[in-house]
Amino acid sequence: MAEENEIEEKTESEDSLRVSEDDELDLDEMDDDEEPAEEVKEIGAYMVIGQGDFSMTQSNRGADDPGDNTLSEPQYVAKFGDMLFVSDRGNHRVVIWEQFPEENGEPCSLVLGQEDFADCLENRGMTTTLDEMTSGLGDEDLDGFTISKSEEDTLSQPAGLQVIDGKLYVVDSGNHRILRWSGIPTEDGEAPSLVLGQDNLDDNEANRRGFVGSGSLFFPMGIFSSDDQHIFVADKDNHRVLVWNKIPFSDGWNADVSLGQGGMDERWPNRGEFDNVGADTLSFPMGVHFDAESEKVFVVDQGNNRVLIWNKLPRETGVAADVVIGQKDFFSREPNSGKGYKRACQEGMYFPTDIVVGEMGMFVSDTGNNRVLYWKEVPTENGQLPDLVLGQTNFLDNKANRVVEGEATASTLDDPFGMFLIEEEEEEDAPRGIPMPDDDDDDDTSLVATEGGEEIEEEEPKPKFKLFIADRGNSRVVVWDELPHPKEEEKDEEEFEELQVDDENLLIGDDEDDDFFDEDEEDDEAPSGELPSV
Repeated sequence: MAEENEIEEKTESEDSLRVSEDDELDLDEMDDDEEPAEEVKEIGAYMVIGQGDFSMTQSNRGADDPGDNTLSEPQYVAKFGDMLFVSDRGNHRVVIWEQFPEENGEPCSLVLGQEDFADCLENRGMTTTLDEMTSGLGDEDLDGFTISKSEEDTLSQPAGLQVIDGKLYVVDSGNHRILRWSGIPTEDGEAPSLVLGQDNLDDNEANRRGFVGSGSLFFPMGIFSSDDQHIFVADKDNHRVLVWNKIPFSDGWNADVSLGQGGMDERWPNRGEFDNVGADTLSFPMGVHFDAESEKVFVVDQGNNRVLIWNKLPRETGVAADVVIGQKDFFSREPNSGKGYKRACQEGMYFPTDIVVGEMGMFVSDTGNNRVLYWKEVPTENGQLPDLVLGQTNFLDNKANRVVEGEATASTLDDPFGMFLIEEEEEEDAPRGIPMPDDDDDDDTSLVATEGGEEIEEEEPKPKFKLFIADRGNSRVVVWDELPHPKEEEKDEEEFEELQVDDENLLIGDDEDDDFFDEDEEDDEAPSGELPSV
């Protein structure tokens, strides 16, 4: 009897083993039949300028001296015809490509502000000594203090640049002036022909003899014009935007309108009350954009962590803005909509820098959050949320290059600064079938009947564009021609996140973990006090 039980147990064991082997064979066959899931490649920039590839991040590619294919903390970008212009802040120069680059790391053709591509000293190394009579600051302690001395063909920390009415304008921030060439420069180190913000091309004193006025500048940054007539300049350390209603004809030409201040002789952040922000105040404005067709004016108000929009061109000094983005109202100014500088969010910003607007929408470089925000349409309401984010995988992350600084990719950003947008007209292809009636006007697709009578959905053509981003922290300029896809699943989870509770019996507002958030609240506050100038 014991032998029979032993035989039965052995038989059951063998049957079980046989079944397991069969199952393994079936699983192996299934695995062989199934095709491996395709890895979805993340959308990023298609070309990099200033570095050999997307992984490189060092200033001047790690060399002590620059070259014709390197950059150091580039700040702004402009394009005119086939020519590309980049303000190379760390090398105190502007570099020009006479033919638009087609490959990564392609060398440039011309340099301004230096004698050749190997030089990088501020104002070519020239200095001068301050005294009470020439400084205009009335401080005897400055006697004997050495500063960089400008000349007509030198640069100090160049910033915004644009071709206006066929002439190149460069914001020479460190020399508190704007330089204009008589056309497009054709030789290395070519000198400009006109200056704004100073009496002549040899002066570089802040606020032109030390007095704030309609013709003075104090560390200007962005410049823009879209009609070859009006010129807008973000006069950063005077906390205002100056508007010239017509092209200047001589050195030191005075501006006509000031935004952010009550008068041309005023210069304090938020009109003297740093925390008393309003619709008519500015604090360290950085970028400006003007749409001549709609007459809308856009200003990046960095110190107040927001973007202001004027729906019509302001004709008088001190006019208030109509729309604010990045804050819930005109009276808020904290980073990331009050969540603190460590916590990024969809509705807020932290130290934004530049803005570009086109037919396809609006882009804002949210520099402190290491990302670029995108709106499909120009916002018309306060606090309107962006639709997409570039440089991060979601709206909640804000680390430079996402995780580890120094490890960049085509999809990451570190201290993104100035931008430039080119939009190309899309050639519409003839439809392959007969359009079918569609009752849903809000859908982005339309039904088309093929030759076989089968209905298919045809997507609307995507806009062709090139978005240039001066990725300052990575010492490069990256060019995007495709937008990343939104992650619908994450968006849905965020929408319903507020409805999830651990205990249904708990009243709304009775949170057992309130003490935990109170402890971390101090760490997430933004630094107090006035922002330092660069």
